[in-house]
Amino acid sequence: MRQVTAERRTHGMLMSESVGNVDDPDGAVRIQREGPLIVLQRSFLRRTLYDATHDFCTLLRAGRFPIHMTPSATSTRKRKIQRGADPTDYTPFFAYQRAASRQGKILHCEGVALTRVADAVGTPAFVYSRAGIEAAYRRLDRAFHPFPHTLCYAVKANSNLSVLRVLAKLGSGFDIVSGGELDRLRRIGVSGSRIVFSGVGKTRDEIRAALRYRASRSAQPGILIFSIESGAELELLLSESSRYSSGRNSRPSAAIRVNPDVMAGGHPHIATGAHHHKFGIDWPEARRLYLAHKDSPWLAWHGISAHLGSQIFSMSPYRRALARLASYVRDLARNGIRLDHVDIGGGIGIRYTDESALVPELYARALAEIVRPLGCRLLVEPGRTLVGPAGVLLTRVLYVKQNRGKTFVIVDAAMNDLIRPALYAATHPITPAVLSSSAAAKTTRVDVVGPVCESGDFFLRDWPLPPVQPGDLLIIWAAGAYSFAQSSNYNARRRAAEVLVEGRRFRVARRRETYADLVRGETI
Repeated sequence: MRQVTAERRTHGMLMSESVGNVDDPDGAVRIQREGPLIVLQRSFLRRTLYDATHDFCTLLRAGRFPIHMTPSATSTRKRKIQRGADPTDYTPFFAYQRAASRQGKILHCEGVALTRVADAVGTPAFVYSRAGIEAAYRRLDRAFHPFPHTLCYAVKANSNLSVLRVLAKLGSGFDIVSGGELDRLRRIGVSGSRIVFSGVGKTRDEIRAALRYRASRSAQPGILIFSIESGAELELLLSESSRYSSGRNSRPSAAIRVNPDVMAGGHPHIATGAHHHKFGIDWPEARRLYLAHKDSPWLAWHGISAHLGSQIFSMSPYRRALARLASYVRDLARNGIRLDHVDIGGGIGIRYTDESALVPELYARALAEIVRPLGCRLLVEPGRTLVGPAGVLLTRVLYVKQNRGKTFVIVDAAMNDLIRPALYAATHPITPAVLSSSAAAKTTRVDVVGPVCESGDFFLRDWPLPPVQPGDLLIIWAAGAYSFAQSSNYNARRRAAEVLVEGRRFRVARRRETYADLVRGETI
């Protein structure tokens, strides 16, 4: 076995780092630093370089690159994909249909022409297919049947009340990470027995609200399970529980989120399962906490959890992480702590361009095989895979400009509406809402950009698009997850409207903000 060692100078002092064992098949990274400078702050450039090198070495040491990164929109490989990819081929409930009153085809969501939505609601606007959300949920839920399981939708992916209500009616559980998300579930009457509270930074007020949560006056207070991410958070939960719990039968149910040290995820910002990430607790410390509070009058251990990241396209990280959780469950059982829930998180990737998404049935079978011998219920926290493909962003062309041979298509949506291209280098295909018969043959490469005052305000660069002119409607695909949820009022822009399509009808699920909304709460 070989060790890779790097030396560097920091503030004039030599520091040595053992980057890791290149033959370690488990991918564990062991870093040792010499000298007293471990606590010194690094500059932004040094920290960025360190993290990038660390992540690369982790993958290289494993002998493969298990992370399916979405390639840059300007790469040669992506150029080939862009020419042939048609989002309607892999996005259910969206299709171009020929219009009787005009030439060409108009994109429809279920039975509604998206040109009709744009004319009625304006742009930019997010449009969600109810049928698309329901079909995705039902397929994943059926894939696990008859194994005991609960799908807990990750509310952070899309927290629109109408979307949450659709999922609640299907019987979904919910994974939340804030008091605001808890309040949204209360507003649609979700039972506390269907709520998992995750998140690395729960406040005292949020923990208190969850302990006292009731969907109705007659309901029992509390939630399904608290997912604990630190010893300090556990102490806070115990403190609040001692004030609000009335006895052993009313103790809050808890799990510890273990950091499995498994690298996965489609981008460094959305990878959460390695030891250098802020999430979870290393197993030795988690084990100590389980045993120390084994007989606590203020808490009942019911589960264990892990979450690896997002946009995962391989079963290998799931198998590795879940196998580790299974060994921990057995260890705790030998010490008198019998758990009944194992939570593996979410992270199933979706296809934006050329990605190969996991087959739900194979995914479910692989997880169930590991958990079945434990006699535990499996909790899964899908988000993007349920709502991502079910949404699009409508935007109109404002201007087309040329600059030294480069063509810019300026649209009325911007990075404040959809920040994923700037934040994650994500590729969201863009097509016209109306296709003429000769559109495909006349495509030229353009940059599709927004009006925000930043060069980072772009959706795609060097993207093949048919000729467009001001007023034309464009479709930005796969915008149902982490799109409106991450939107802002940057440049004092109003956030977009949200629309839910239900068959041949549509309704506004969230109205466009007004300028008065932007200054509400401010004083002069």
